[in-house]
Amino acid sequence: MHMNSALGSGVMSILVRVWRFMRWPLAVFAALYIGLIIYELTQLPARTETALATIHSQKLTMEDVDGKHLPPPPDPNLVDATVEGIDANENGIRDDVELAIFKKYPNDMKLRAAALQYAMTNQMFLTQVFNTETWKAVAEESGRANLCVSESSRDYRNAVQFTEDLDSMLLNTEARSATYENVFRFTTSHGDGNGKFCDVQR
Repeated sequence: MHMNSALGSGVMSILVRVWRFMRWPLAVFAALYIGLIIYELTQLPARTETALATIHSQKLTMEDVDGKHLPPPPDPNLVDATVEGIDANENGIRDDVELAIFKKYPNDMKLRAAALQYAMTNQMFLTQVFNTETWKAVAEESGRANLCVSESSRDYRNAVQFTEDLDSMLLNTEARSATYENVFRFTTSHGDGNGKFCDVQR
């Protein structure tokens, strides 16, 4: 009994010393964590406003469609290394997807334009969504792109196959598919965006 009591007393003494040593670092860590949360909450409205402006201003241009500013083929070792991928020409379309669209539709500018717009808007689900407001904005632009696809395709069946083919390009890794599915936790009601369906009319 005496040995057990002494052992218990020794363990308690060690725990007290550890607590005395650790309590201040833990308190500092907790304070920093709380401060970070408060900072994020205060910055969220401005971050959201900036993101919404970016989402709604991102439009396909004729220069994107006619191929004057095609990117170089991306490094195969880097193309799928991140969710956002590589966009060397900074037009909002992943370079590997952009080049694949040009290869698939070399002579049909109308379908190519619809495919590029679809790729651009749906890429934003992977890169721009972090709350309900940004999800709604991207969904509106994606709605316009889907209507553009329908307008540009010969019939409904072609439009469905068209978007499925594009989705397989856009969501070609587990990380991209997971990110895409995850942002739909922000789902809310939305319209189809303002203005004409197709950014580039052919």
